Amino acid sequence: MKRLSIKKPEQVKRQIMEYLNSSQELKFSHKLHGILLLLESENTNCSEVSRTYGNTPQALTGWVHKLNAGEGGNIEVLRDKLKPGRHPRLSKAQIQIIKYALEKSPKRAGMDSSNWDGKTLSAFLIKKYGIHLKIRMCQRWLQKLKQGNDGAFPPGE
Repeated sequence: MKRLSIKKPEQVKRQIMEYLNSSQELKFSHKLHGILLLLESENTNCSEVSRTYGNTPQALTGWVHKLNAGEGGNIEVLRDKLKPGRHPRLSKAQIQIIKYALEKSPKRAGMDSSNWDGKTLSAFLIKKYGIHLKIRMCQRWLQKLKQGNDGAFPPGE
């Protein structure tokens, strides 16, 4: 049978790798497929599998060592651990107080503005908590709180 060919193979491979790295679950699945390739053929080594998968042989070797050192071959050891990220600048209690203040007029919160905007919220946070957030970040908080979502922003926000 004639070997199939893919047009623009490097572009397709790059897109697939970007997709596989887009979530923790897909990264886990990627590792499992690499391990399966090693298990399926005794003639296949880490270098060949890693070249196919776009990883280094050391990465694949590390997955195998991690799997072998784990609890009786439990594949869950291949999952990446959650990375803690940055601590939020505002506590949940502070967010609730801010939400309550936003329901009222800024004047009732002791501010000189007639409407809540990024500048007013920034000044309110400085006055009430001594927390300095830039106007753009306060605008994001206003938008987020209007949508009813009061969780923390992702790191870097």
